[in-house]
Amino acid sequence: MSSAAFNSDTCAVPDERLLAAWLEMTELPPVPRLEVEEPHSQGLRQAVRVVTDALLGRPTQEGRQVPSAGAIYPYDVLVLVDEGDRPEHSSAHPPGHALFWMDLLRRTCVRLGGPATPLARLLRPARLPDGGEAVAHVILLARPWLSMRKYGSRGYLYTQLDAGHAATNLLGTALQDGPAVLRLHGPRAAIRAAVEPCLPHREVHSVVTIGRPHTYGENSDWATFRMAGDDDPAGTGQLEGVCWSGLSEAVYDSSQPFAAPALLHTAAPIATGLRPPDPGGIPLGQWREVSRQRQSCKRFSGDAPEPDALLGMLTALDTPLPADLSESETGQGVRATLLLHDGPTAKACSDALRDSRIGVTVPDRFRDLDLLVRSCMGQANARVAAGFVLFHMPRGELFSGGPRDLRDAVFRASCGAHLLYLGAGRNSVAITTIGGYDPDLWREFAGLTAWDETLYLLALGVDQAGSIKHDRAQVAYAHGE
Repeated sequence: MSSAAFNSDTCAVPDERLLAAWLEMTELPPVPRLEVEEPHSQGLRQAVRVVTDALLGRPTQEGRQVPSAGAIYPYDVLVLVDEGDRPEHSSAHPPGHALFWMDLLRRTCVRLGGPATPLARLLRPARLPDGGEAVAHVILLARPWLSMRKYGSRGYLYTQLDAGHAATNLLGTALQDGPAVLRLHGPRAAIRAAVEPCLPHREVHSVVTIGRPHTYGENSDWATFRMAGDDDPAGTGQLEGVCWSGLSEAVYDSSQPFAAPALLHTAAPIATGLRPPDPGGIPLGQWREVSRQRQSCKRFSGDAPEPDALLGMLTALDTPLPADLSESETGQGVRATLLLHDGPTAKACSDALRDSRIGVTVPDRFRDLDLLVRSCMGQANARVAAGFVLFHMPRGELFSGGPRDLRDAVFRASCGAHLLYLGAGRNSVAITTIGGYDPDLWREFAGLTAWDETLYLLALGVDQAGSIKHDRAQVAYAHGE
C-alpha cells in the first residue's frame, strides 16, 4: 500500500514503515484453497486406515491413541502411494506416484503436487524385509517448533519422544494387517529438501513402509482434496523459521542410504533379558485392541500394583519389531531401571528381575515425598506414584557413534516407553510420562553415574477412580494448524 492511494485532502498519509511493520506482525496468511477430488487409491486407503487407527482412533473416541507432552503432537504425516492401482484416473492426475499430507485434525488428505516424483525416487530402495514392494510409505515429519514454543529448547527432545510413540504405533498397527517395516535412517536431508517447499522447518523422523495387507478395510470417511495453489497446508509462520534456525544440522540432517532388506532386523527395542513363561511382547494380532486400552493416568490412588502386574507390563518390552536399528548393541545400550518404594512389591520384583537386564532400585530418598515431587518439577502426581521406570544410557556410548547412535537411542527409549504404555493397559497398571525432571537427582535415585544420560521417565501406580487423562480430548491449536 502506498501513500499515493490516499487523498491528502481527506486522509492523513500513513507512515509506510510503521504500516509495513504493523501488517507484518498482525496479518494472517490466506486460507489454503482446496478442491475436492476422488477416488482413493488402494494404497492410500490402507495408509489412511493405519494412520487413523494408530494415531487418532474412532471419531467418537475421546483423546488420541498415542500420548504427547502437553497434548501438542508435534509432527506431520505424509503418505506416498503409487496411483497405478486407482480404479480410474483423471487427466489432471494420470497414473504415477502421489503425495498426501494427512490433516489429522480434520481427517482429510491433501494432495501435494511437487514433491511426489523426487520422493518416489528417494524411497524406491525402501523395500520390505522380504524384498517386496510397498503399497504406501508413511513419512513422519517432526515439527520441533510446536513443542519448543511451549517448553523451550527441551521441547526438541519432547518432539523426538512424541514422534517415537507415533512411529511405534504406526508400525504395530500396520503389522497387524500385513508386512511393514520402520526406517529411522536414510537420505533424510534429501527427503527434507524435497518436502521443504510445501512443509518447511520439518525434520524427517522415520518412514514406515507398508506392504499389501491381508485384506483391505472398509472405505475411509476421510475426504481427499488437492491444493489449488502452492500454499503451505500446515500454517508455518515466521517465528517457526527463527526457531528452526537455532537447531543444529548435525542432529536433524544426518543422512545415509536406506538399509537393504537383508540388513533389516526384527528385534525388541530394549534388551531385557527377561524369560517369560509365554512369548513376551504385544501380540501383533491384538495391536489395535491393546492400543485402544492405552491411557495416561491423571492421578494415582497411592496403592501399589501387584508384582505380577508390573512384571507383566515389563514383558511388553520384548515385542519384536522390524526396523533398521542395529541388530546387536555394543556396550550396555539403552537400559531400563525400575524404581520402587520399599515394601513387598519391591522385594518381589527385585527377586524376579535379578537375572535380567532391568535394574531394580529402592532409593532411600524416596521417603522424602517433597523431594520426590521437586525432582519431577513439582508434579504432584509423583507423591502418590507407586514406582517409576527410567530409560538411560552411558554418555560414552550415546555420543561417540555420531547422530545415528543418538537417533537410535532416543527412538529405543520412546519405543520402549510406548510398549510399556501398551503393557500397562493389558495388566491394569496406571502409567503416565514425567517430561520435566531433575536429571541429577534421578541419576542418584537410580544408582547411576554422572556419565549416564537419562532419556525417559515414566510414573506407575493404580488409577484413582475417574482420573483417566484423555490425551487431547479438547483439541487446541493455533491459526492454520
